Amino acid sequence: MFGWQDVLDFWFGDLDGDGIPDAFHRNRWFRSSRAFDQEIRRRFLSLVVVASENGLQAWRASAGGRLAELLLLDQFTRNIHRGGALAFSADPLARRLCHEGLKEGRDMALPAVQRAFFYMPLQHSERLADQELAVDLYHQLLASHDGPLRALLEGFWVSAGEHRDIIRRFGRFPHRNDVLKRSVTPEEAEYLGQGGARFGQ
Repeated sequence: MFGWQDVLDFWFGDLDGDGIPDAFHRNRWFRSSRAFDQEIRRRFLSLVVVASENGLQAWRASAGGRLAELLLLDQFTRNIHRGGALAFSADPLARRLCHEGLKEGRDMALPAVQRAFFYMPLQHSERLADQELAVDLYHQLLASHDGPLRALLEGFWVSAGEHRDIIRRFGRFPHRNDVLKRSVTPEEAEYLGQGGARFGQ
């Protein structure tokens, strides 16, 4: 079975002198790619299952291990189960582990781009308090860096604001309604019909 460093290496590769992953890794993060989804399923499905059953507690002793667990629960689940309800099934655990890690200061031991993914469970939450915290954390991250890295981090901050605004407006993500078998309000139907954000799902 893979260790936590294998997960980080797969997701980020090596960081350059500015703390930025290469284009090959960056370009895979937020694009809907069947090939990439299948690669993650083939390589990491069993590890995602273990993580979802709270079986990677030993990883939490280090900042890198905590981040790797969050990636499995918050990112890899979305790749493996894209378009289905299971894509969001590990969100409560990921959110809890993120909050615990923040209280322990685990995020502060990570490079900036890795911290951006540490905060991602908050951005995926349908709780407004989590969304507001995510925007604050990304803003702090952005404000403490400059140069090429700042340009990359700005994208995370902008995305966090977009997610927060949807939760402010609807109290949930309308694009999840179908797969979660939730009724759709007229306002949500209008929003989605006009091309409202679906974030790859």
